[in-house]
Order: sequence, then C-alpha cells, then structure tokens
Amino acid sequence: MTDSLGLQDRISARLDELTQKQRDIARFILDNRHFVAFASAGDLGARVDANASTVVRFCQAIGYEGYSDLQAAVRAELPSYATSIQRLARKRAALETDGDVLAAVFATDTLNLERTAEAMDPAVFDGAVQALSQARDILVVGAGLSAPAALYLAHSLKVMGLRTQAVLSSGIPLAVELAGLTPDHVVVGISLWRYVRGTVEALRCARESGARCIAITDSIVSPLAQIADYAFAASTEGVAHSVSITGFMAIINALIAALSHARPAQTAEALHRVDAAYQRADLLLTE
Repeated sequence: MTDSLGLQDRISARLDELTQKQRDIARFILDNRHFVAFASAGDLGARVDANASTVVRFCQAIGYEGYSDLQAAVRAELPSYATSIQRLARKRAALETDGDVLAAVFATDTLNLERTAEAMDPAVFDGAVQALSQARDILVVGAGLSAPAALYLAHSLKVMGLRTQAVLSSGIPLAVELAGLTPDHVVVGISLWRYVRGTVEALRCARESGARCIAITDSIVSPLAQIADYAFAASTEGVAHSVSITGFMAIINALIAALSHARPAQTAEALHRVDAAYQRADLLLTE
C-alpha cells in the first residue's frame, strides 16, 4: 500500500468513482469486517451477489493491489471492532437460549452507541454545529422510521431560537419547502436503509441551491452521505424486526448540546420566551 489511509478513508475518497455493485460491496465490508477478515473473495462475493473477480476489482478501485491486501487492512483494524462484535454475538446467543429480550435490546443499543461514538469525526461534528448555528433557516427532512428523529431535532432547534421547519413526508409539503431554499439554508436529511427517495432528493436539491447539507444516516456509502457536506453514520443494529434509531438520537442530542453551549445567551433567551408562552396559554399542569 502506498499511503496510510484506512479502509473507510479509501472508500470515502473514491466513492464517486464506484459502481453501484462496488458500493454494495463497500457497504457489506464496512458492516461485516469480522466476516471479511477471514472469508475468501468468493465467499464475500456470494453475500452480495457478485463473483470473486468483481470483489478483486473493487479492491483495486479503492487502491489495494488485490483482495489479500484489503483483507490484511481489515485484520489490522479489527482489534478496535472485535470486542464489540464478540459481545454482540454473545448477547445474541444468550437471547436465543434464554429469550431475554429486554437484556438483548439494551445490550444491542449500548453497542450501537459505542459504535456510533467510535465513528464520529470531531472535525465534521464541529463543522455541522457551526453550519447550524450560522444558518438563517434550517430544514429537517425525515420520513418513515426517521420521522421521529427529524421531528425531535426540528423541535429542539426551534425552541432554542433557530428558525427551523420539519417535513416528515415527501410530495407537495416537501416540494414547497425545497422551492424556497437559498444558500442561507441548512438542510438536514435523516434516513437509513432502505433510504427514502424524497429525503435523498431533498439533499440533492439543497446542494443545487447552494445550501449546506447535513446527513444523519447509517453508512458512509449511503446516498445521503455522498451528497452531504457533513455526514454522520450511526450504528442501527436491531433485535426486533426493525432497526434501532438509538444511534441517530445520540447524534442529534450531541448536536443540540453543542449548539446550546455555542450560543448560551441566545438559547437561554429563546427557552425563556417559550416557557412564558406555555404559561400564558396555560399548557402545563405544573409551574
């Protein structure tokens, strides 16, 4: 290898040049490093409906000489992931034997939080906080499973005094908001596999309008991450039929906390106005 770039950095640097099949391979590798560390190119390819030669070409496309070099890189990075992977495997095994769903859910979400924290880039985080703080208007887009996270973020920003609007579906409501985008906007798109088309198109439209884009998603190779100026990938491992959004909520909480510390006087004043409005309207049961 000719440089010190890690696997994720290599994929990020060449993401625009990869075919859709190569992006599928990239996502599988990033999500299943323990498997990749010991599997053959043919075994990996079978998991993503590709042959071994396609896997090798992907390795070369991101700067490795072949699959063995990529596999060596994965093994070198594995210690930072192995403990979490092994713990998750043990928790799953315990669930299968004793049916302790409660313990499995909390253990899995604890793991999601640890993995999400490991993947956070402080420079990207600081850039996103600065963009939100300086925005004239903020649009938060998230539909389906991502809608609760989008609503929570938009509400939190609004009560902090930031001009924020949430759109929780595609169609006419989203089209109206996108029509008014300017370079003074920041658009936050929240979506996870299998990615809502409207959310992806919202970020694409924002880029074309000159607005800043923030993505909260589940992989650096997701279509949102490819468009965004600032992208965050949360671990979404789930125990139930669906995925977990615990990692999403942690990222959002971190953004809210950082913004409140970055603009303490404005936040305090805005919260005071909101509280006064609640009191005038007699909305609360207690003082």
